[in-house]
Amino acid sequence: MLSGFAIILENDILYCSNDSKYTTFEIVIFVQILIDSINRKRSWRLNNIFFSDQNEENESMILKHTVLNQSQNLFYCVIGDFNSDTGIAVHALEEFSKNTNDLFRDKIISNLKTPSEQAIFRERIETVIFNLKQKYSYVALNEYLDHHIGIGPANKILYAGISNQGLPIISKLYDNNLLHNTGKEYNRENMEMFCSDLSAKLATIAMNTIIRANMHIKEIQIRDVEEMGFDKIILYASINNYSVDFVASGNFNEIKEIFRLFHDRISGETIFNEDFTGDLKPYKHLSKYLEELSQYFDN
Repeated sequence: MLSGFAIILENDILYCSNDSKYTTFEIVIFVQILIDSINRKRSWRLNNIFFSDQNEENESMILKHTVLNQSQNLFYCVIGDFNSDTGIAVHALEEFSKNTNDLFRDKIISNLKTPSEQAIFRERIETVIFNLKQKYSYVALNEYLDHHIGIGPANKILYAGISNQGLPIISKLYDNNLLHNTGKEYNRENMEMFCSDLSAKLATIAMNTIIRANMHIKEIQIRDVEEMGFDKIILYASINNYSVDFVASGNFNEIKEIFRLFHDRISGETIFNEDFTGDLKPYKHLSKYLEELSQYFDN
């Protein structure tokens, strides 16, 4: 079932078809802040986000992410209880973006300044949404459309970390290019600052998903338009009140299996049954798990 449509330009939600999904669409903005901070080449395109609610019911958001001539990020979003590769959702997303572009060129969308322009925009988009709902609410499209990504031939671990309520406990940066892309040279201090900042941004996304959308974020999928075969995936999990974050590239199915095994192994540590007091020493031994991760990846 398709439960909501949205158009987002940078940090503004220009249109949302379902007020109850507004806070979930806001998560796109937080994710893009993270992407911009670690991908200065602007070659990453947000593609899918997966959530679960308190009852473990899954919800998916698929996106069409384009970068306008003014270097602004424009997102067309569809959310619902569907798989990211299901035909009905992908068809609806493609028609949503195409029909909107037929009515408003990107230049116009990025310059809706007056109340009358904004009113016309909303009115016309509502007509597009009405027609899409009429078409897809009762039609099952069974053909497979390849909107899912992450089918690369090699896997690469980029980052892994454990935190508690946004406070980084232990982390490891496996790909120094992420640091180099920020314009900073590699040294211990810069690496630690980068990991701390990345951990905080990942935690911000997770906490805002819980607080604002009353959901848990499980997975973020990113298309890399420069490194073909190395699409990026961000995975989230928890152990009691501790968060486990994972960033990798390559074949998503294989990466998710590695992450599952990693999570299962580290979950057995009794330290996670204790409250975090701010003292990092009791957690130092967990670094062995991060060191072992590299052996499960191709490079």
